Amino acid sequence: MQGMKKAALDYAAKGWAVFPVRADKKPYTSSGVMDATTNPSEIEAWWDKWPAANIAMDVGRARMMVLDLDPGHDMKELEKNVGPIPDTELRATTPRGGRHLFFDIGNEEIVKPSASKLAAHVDVRSFHSYVLLAPSKTKDGSYEWQREGNPA
Repeated sequence: MQGMKKAALDYAAKGWAVFPVRADKKPYTSSGVMDATTNPSEIEAWWDKWPAANIAMDVGRARMMVLDLDPGHDMKELEKNVGPIPDTELRATTPRGGRHLFFDIGNEEIVKPSASKLAAHVDVRSFHSYVLLAPSKTKDGSYEWQREGNPA
């Protein structure tokens, strides 16, 4: 089994709903993040059809939120605006030198996605939004796990 399909199935086994995206981060499926699934048969069919597809995760459905720290972000500005950011054992680096910090959210908690509202170059990904997961690649490089522990 090729690497991307195996990785997508491994993520689904953790309960993370995934779906295939192109190198430009656009979904292959018609409804994008709304098509995300943990169903192994559907995941296998997608990666059989698009074997080089990157892996995107529906962040909210995994009961998480991600702070997407783009190059140029300022943690001091972010913490001034929202308070201390807990250390998380689940974090990744992005191809352009950013970071994804993963956090658990409660079953009844709703976190709306946003772009640069908390601080410049800091986006929030959660309900009805997605992030790419390792070993996904874009023209700029690869997503890589920095730590693969539990989200804070």
